[in-house]
Amino acid sequence: MLSRVAKKNLKRDKNVLGKKWLKTYGQYFSDPKNIHDFVHAVTPRLPNRPLNILYVASASGLLGEALLKHLGRGRLTLVDISQEHLEQNINLQTKKIRNDLLKLHLTERFDLIIMRSSLDYFPSRKMQVKVLGIIKRHLKKGGLFINQPAYITDLNERDAISALYCQIRKIGDRFFQSSDLADIYAQAGFKQLERIGTSRKLIVTEADHKKRYDLTAADIHKGQAILNGISGLSHATPNGYRLVFEFPVFLSRG
Repeated sequence: MLSRVAKKNLKRDKNVLGKKWLKTYGQYFSDPKNIHDFVHAVTPRLPNRPLNILYVASASGLLGEALLKHLGRGRLTLVDISQEHLEQNINLQTKKIRNDLLKLHLTERFDLIIMRSSLDYFPSRKMQVKVLGIIKRHLKKGGLFINQPAYITDLNERDAISALYCQIRKIGDRFFQSSDLADIYAQAGFKQLERIGTSRKLIVTEADHKKRYDLTAADIHKGQAILNGISGLSHATPNGYRLVFEFPVFLSRG
């Protein structure tokens, strides 16, 4: 049984499930340089032994497969709510589990859990604390959690962008990460949050959202109105809006 949030996310992402996902936003999430940046930020922090790795909200698991290939050792498990996403992974050695992260209760504990650009799908601080707590419970003692969130440094800018996503109903609710992330981690029981790397910024415009979510002119106008008065990297434009996301890599320990 999927949670209400999971059902909504699947419905909103109907245009980019399965093989279509890696083409979204200019193929940002399949870009070899972005994958390289993640892998090479993470690798020096990992113990020199075969690791049992869990990739949560994994889609097809491309990032996890790249990390495993680079390490040359270990096991990979994917968890995602979309069967279409999971079916894109053809590695017979990779375990695939269709599950709602809010309801995840595996018997295994993992040396390493990774996540990318997915914490914001849980659209409140309270819900993110809950998800991070679930992730922490799936770590072995001393295990590592490495998360690369969609991040906006300025809190006011973050709140405006989150409001844009929440108020344009076709997109689906989001609560993006910002400088209060350490507090959210602490509430979930993590005692450490260390920034260990980054990838290039992602720029998203109303044209990207129109393609992904079938937005109307009224939807785009609503987004413009929400961003009026925001003068940061993200702002309203004459034709819509321009959103800028950072993608830092954070490490924490179980």
